Amino acid sequence: MRCRSTWVPKAAAVAATLLGVSSASAGEGWLIDGEAGLGTGLEGADPGSGSIEWQRARTRIVAGVQLRTDEDESEGTAFRAFAEIEKRGSVGGEARYARWIHPTVGAYAGVIGTIAPETLFGGTVGAHFIIPFGDRVGIFVEPSFSALPVGSDLPGDGILLWGMLTAGVRLGL
Repeated sequence: MRCRSTWVPKAAAVAATLLGVSSASAGEGWLIDGEAGLGTGLEGADPGSGSIEWQRARTRIVAGVQLRTDEDESEGTAFRAFAEIEKRGSVGGEARYARWIHPTVGAYAGVIGTIAPETLFGGTVGAHFIIPFGDRVGIFVEPSFSALPVGSDLPGDGILLWGMLTAGVRLGL
């Protein structure tokens, strides 16, 4: 019976979310952009010595989607998954609020974390630049900075910092 009681609230939350999205989309259309790319950068932390030590961050594969309404294309929500492919790999994701000051230039803030094999959670900010190749295809370039103060994969008791540069293909779906 315990399993059932956990399942019912989750199912109700998913149903409410889907109903909310479908009722919101009745009066407006959704602009959906998909992205896939590669990223790398710098990773820094204080391992207990009193100063931040920097090293190259693990290369990661990223894939995600951004949702905007056709009534207000200047802001949206984005979700991205990533897999670090060097050394000890890990899997994680991001949820973002994005604001576009021009159709090819934007900024975002959100939450980021890894979930396997160990956990890290924190905040992220960045910029998003698009080099268009037609109406629906483009190359994105994205510098970002993340601070991850919570998780089981922290070096010592400090905050892990990521300065990343990601680039890839963007497709309007």
